Amino acid sequence: MKINHISDLLSTICQYNNVRITQTFTFENKDLIIARCVPNTTVLELTFLETSVVERYNTIEEAAVVIDLQLNQSKVI
Repeated sequence: MKINHISDLLSTICQYNNVRITQTFTFENKDLIIARCVPNTTVLELTFLETSVVERYNTIEEAAVVIDLQLNQSKVI
């Protein structure tokens, strides 16, 4: 998935931050990351499913880069 598509998805999630929308990023049928916008903010929360680590990002660009790196890393493994 191209980073601009990831950014578009995250932008949509943040646009509707008053409802509960999540986006799951998957590679080869394995769920890797769940993204959601913290309600009534533009803060993106990423949950890394393999480790249960939750990280928050203040910008769409920053979160998109992290997701892109994670997806590309999964291709190598």
